[in-house]
Parts: sequence; structure tokens; C-alpha cells
Amino acid sequence: MVKNVETTIKVDKQGRTVLPKDVRVALGIEGETEMVCRVVGSKVILEKFSIESAKKAFAELEEMAPSLEFDTIEVEGEDKYIDREYALRKIGLRSGC
Repeated sequence: MVKNVETTIKVDKQGRTVLPKDVRVALGIEGETEMVCRVVGSKVILEKFSIESAKKAFAELEEMAPSLEFDTIEVEGEDKYIDREYALRKIGLRSGC
């Protein structure tokens, strides 16, 4: 069940804030939890991290990609900085060796 919760919070001098209990309860946050933080215009969006939310973000990027103009090049050999598996490991979607 999705709950709508609205509250005012403060940000301290070091940029930290505390999620109020009603927000944590609405998101099912217990103890330490990883969050995804995005800035969209003048909004900050916090989402409880999940593989599903990461896959959704990539799907949205893939939908946008055809409308963007990219220069493409052919690459021979292996380069870890453009390797798909390396990128997925760096963002935590695959376990590394």
C-alpha cells in the first residue's frame, strides 16, 4: 500500500537530515538502509534502494537513448571502462571477483 506522507525537515550545516519516523515507516525502513538520491529540477527524490529501482532507471535511460545524439565508435579488444559487466559490477548489479 502506497502512503502519502508530507513533512518539513531541516538540513544541518554539514548537509545531513534525518528521515522522520512516519517517513521511515511508510517506506518500510528499519535500521540501516541504502537509498537512491536523485535531483530532478528543484526536487530531491529519495527512494529505498532495490535492484528493481535500478533496473527501472536503466530502462528509462534506454527509452531516452534513441532521442539523444551519440557519436559511436567501434572498439577492438577489451577496455574495462566500457565493458558492460564491469559497469554493472561498479553500480552493484553484479558481484565482482
